[in-house]
Amino acid sequence: MNTQSLSDSARIALSARIAHSLTICARDTYEVAKDNVLEPQVPRSYNELLHRVTGAVVSHVLGREGYSLETILEMIQEFGSRHNRVEEMNWFLNRALQQTELGAVRVNTETVLLGLLRGRPRYDISF
Repeated sequence: MNTQSLSDSARIALSARIAHSLTICARDTYEVAKDNVLEPQVPRSYNELLHRVTGAVVSHVLGREGYSLETILEMIQEFGSRHNRVEEMNWFLNRALQQTELGAVRVNTETVLLGLLRGRPRYDISF
């Protein structure tokens, strides 16, 4: 996953999307429409990973040093390997990156359009 070209705000958005996606993936450890946990050891691991990801989001939003996005991605890959969820992790990471990139395009397009409407064109579209 190439994250080097992402702006700081896009990196934060991607980290937040990752955190949200982890909560969705963790639901697969529960039996549908019941309170039973199918894989008791996995929810705790999801929780620990989510704790680290959300901590990184908070740190970056506050301008503090925390886990880098690259470190978070390594943790997710390790988690996927350890819990036989590599495909699931890769799927949601790619989806989160696509959403982040589309969001950046949408924001930049809106900035250009607003500038044109206000008579101040902006052509510095970055991804």
